Amino acid sequence: MDQNLISAEISPADALAVEQLLAQAREKLPFLLTLSPEQRQNLTKAGNAYKSFLDKAVQVVNQYPQILSNLFDKEEFLRDYALAVVITPLVSSASSLAQALEDTHLALRSDSMMAALEVYNSVQTSVAKVPGLRSILDEMQVFFAKKRQAPKPEVKQ
Repeated sequence: MDQNLISAEISPADALAVEQLLAQAREKLPFLLTLSPEQRQNLTKAGNAYKSFLDKAVQVVNQYPQILSNLFDKEEFLRDYALAVVITPLVSSASSLAQALEDTHLALRSDSMMAALEVYNSVQTSVAKVPGLRSILDEMQVFFAKKRQAPKPEVKQ
C-alpha cells in the first residue's frame, strides 16, 4: 500500500460517546436554524468586519433609547446580539471539528480506495489461476465500466 494517510481506530463505545456528546450539544442549542441556500443568500450579512459597527449600535441603544422608534424591539436586538457574541467561539470550535472530521473521512476513504485498487489489480492478475475470482472480478469491473453518454444535440445557429 503506497498511501496510508491515517492509521487509527475508534471503539464502538467511544464512537457512541461522541454521538451522544454531539446530541447533547444539539439539545443545549434548541434554537439552531437550518436555512435553505436561498434564505442564506437573502440574509443581510454581518461578518467580522462589522463587529465594531454592531458594538456601536448596542452602545447607542443602551445610551440613547429615546432616539429609536417605538416599533424598534430593543430587547430582541440586545438578545440577538448577546447570543451572537456567545455563539461566535462555538461556531469556530464546531467548524474546526467539522473540518477535521471531513478531512479525516476524506483521507480514510482515499486510503481505502487506494488499497481496494491494489486488491482489484491482484484479482485481475490472479483470475485465471484462482477459482472463484471470475465472478468477483465481474462485480468489481462494473465500477469501472464507462457509461455511454447520449449524443449532444446539435445547436442550430
